[in-house]
Order: sequence, then C-alpha cells, then structure tokens
Amino acid sequence: MTDSKKRRNKPNEHADDGQSRARLSRVKVWLIDCDDTLYESSRGMFAAIHLRMESFIAQKLGVSIEEGRRLQHAYWAQYGATFLGLEKHHGIAPKEFFDATHRFDLSEEVPEDFCRTKLRDSLKALKGKRVLVTNGPECYIQALLPLLGIADLFDAVVSADDMRVLGAWRCKPDETLFASLAARFKARPEQCAFIEDSPVNLKTAKKLGMLTVWCAGYRKREPHRVHAHAWADVAVDSLFELARRVCNARSQACLTQERCK
Repeated sequence: MTDSKKRRNKPNEHADDGQSRARLSRVKVWLIDCDDTLYESSRGMFAAIHLRMESFIAQKLGVSIEEGRRLQHAYWAQYGATFLGLEKHHGIAPKEFFDATHRFDLSEEVPEDFCRTKLRDSLKALKGKRVLVTNGPECYIQALLPLLGIADLFDAVVSADDMRVLGAWRCKPDETLFASLAARFKARPEQCAFIEDSPVNLKTAKKLGMLTVWCAGYRKREPHRVHAHAWADVAVDSLFELARRVCNARSQACLTQERCK
C-alpha cells in the first residue's frame, strides 16, 4: 500500500485535539456500540442476519425477497432499526422478528482471525462503567458476548429490548434515549464517552455534550469518513488504539498533576 493510500485510510488526527485527550482521562461512563465496533460484523454476521430479515419480511408480508430487502433497508434508514418499522406499519411484534432473525449459530460468522485477548485488554483499559448499547436484540447479545470472550466486562447491557423510554421505542440515534442513558448511570452527558462506528449516532451524542469516539477501522469507504469528522472528538481505527490513547491521556494527566504540586 502506498503512503498516500495509508493516509487516506487513517482516521483524521485533527479529530483528536488536546482538549479531547484530556477528557479521555476523565470519562466516567463508556457507552460502547457492538457491531463493527467490538468486532468486524460486516465481514459475515451482517450478511447472515440480513438474509434472515429479508426472508422473514417476505414470508410474513407475502412479498418478494427483493421487496423484503427494500423494506428492511427503508425501515432501518427511517427508524434506526428495522423492527420499529415492522411494528409501526405492519403490527409485527419485535420479539417475533428478533427470534426469527437473530437466533442461530453465531459462531460461524465470527471472523477466524478475531483476537479475544486483544479485545479484553482494550476494554479493561477503559476505566469506569462500561455499558454496551446496541440496537441489536437481547437474544443476539447474550449469545455473542460469550463468543467474543467479554461477557464479564460490561457493567450493563442496553439492547433493543430495553429501549422503551417514556412509553415509546427509542433506538439509537434517538436523543431522548441517549439522555436517559447518562441519567440511568448517574452521569452528566459530558462525563460520558460514546464509542461508535456510525456517524449518525455520533451526531446525537455530540449534540448532548458527550465525548464522541469514532471507531472507524471497519468502515473502509471514504464517504463515511467525510461525514463523521464533524461529530468525532476522537477518531481511532479500533478499540485497541483507543485503549492506548486513554492510557496515554491518563499518564499525561498524572504528570500534569505532579507538576502542579
């Protein structure tokens, strides 16, 4: 790979200024996305789930697979989660949809080169409360986390099943959901860091005052990078890189305190 290509594929370093580095050392609650943040789900898992979604929608609504695919993408784009559109427009219960599309042998879709030790060490470096926040259903997360070897590293898991706020479904990137997460874990938004691969979700977190971390390594297409930078305080390729920056930020904070004594 040429140097110019490496530069294009590297997250924008200007998205991580001194103020953001200082905030990294003071995070109280880490709100962490799942897919394409903890591991590269776009390499196989997404395709397996989407095929099941398309088939379920086609069979349930009596339409073609192509129409099922169109509806799946349309509802995801409009509501942030396919199940919200299916419930709203077709009266399909979320649990029925979750069971049909996310209950299968996930082990076949975890990348063979996935390193559990590296992920565990990266998460452990994020001191404070670690909360997994995902639009995926509970049945999926309960099966996935043990496969990734990190089921014991989260203080809480907020899945799609838990995203009813003020009597309504509110999935990422809903602002009310994000604000409720900070309150639930007894933190102000500015004490929270939101780690995501999705620029849309980062936008909401940034608006509330959260520290936004764009985990961009699994998003290879340049257009995503262009749209994300305005909403990313910190841009990293992986949680491993984030862990390194957090450790450096804490070391710098300790040195600064020593100089002030």
